[in-house]
Amino acid sequence: MSTTQTIAPQRQDQILEDSVRQERPLVLTHNSPDGWRTFKGVFVELAGGAPTLSLRVDLREHQSPTLLPTIGSTLGITFRLGHKKCMFNTVLLNTQRRAEEAIWTVRKPEHLQQLQRRAYERAVPPKGAIIAVRFWQEIPGQDSSVDGRSVRHGQLEDISAGGMRIKVADPKEIELDRTYKCVFTPRPGKPALVLDAVLRHREAADSGRASLGFQFVGMETTADGLRLLDRLVRVVNHFHRAHSHEGPSR
Repeated sequence: MSTTQTIAPQRQDQILEDSVRQERPLVLTHNSPDGWRTFKGVFVELAGGAPTLSLRVDLREHQSPTLLPTIGSTLGITFRLGHKKCMFNTVLLNTQRRAEEAIWTVRKPEHLQQLQRRAYERAVPPKGAIIAVRFWQEIPGQDSSVDGRSVRHGQLEDISAGGMRIKVADPKEIELDRTYKCVFTPRPGKPALVLDAVLRHREAADSGRASLGFQFVGMETTADGLRLLDRLVRVVNHFHRAHSHEGPSR
């Protein structure tokens, strides 16, 4: 079963050194006051005398300084390594702005996790399964209790470790690039999954409905999030196995 695995320390150091030498691309996530934000960057330096990493971050899509992480913020970082995806959480130690980019110095990770990229292949629910999804947008500064009128409802179309698509009957007032809290129970008798997700795509579907594409965010930033990711991967694997046992359609 493909779940997150911790890389041995010696191997971890080699991966980070190679990432700096190759200026390997990466994606950073940060939970801003306006919801989760993602940034693209590359590795640029691994300090020899201090446990720090330097990253060059593209800020062309992030002009508002209020949405940028500040010193001491927790960041999640992911990058590809062959057929696997690596991830770790860290803390922002320093930042230097350079026009449309910045150099962010972060703490060298204590643990580096990896996950087979097959977990990021879409899987559809087993035949006959109808999986309801509730989602809503949390407003910063307001009571965290959920107003029933703000909860939207949809049906799961497909899912992977990276995100999901759901179909909704009424797509009005659902905003792109906003963070939503999503709750659903993909397997009967199992606890519900509660995930943060950013709406990335919205496409028209049949009968006035819409198909919404969500990107899961933030799981790599905490130990609880990594355990949640493990649960999610098991769900994806279960869906894949269910379809492999169904055999070819007639």
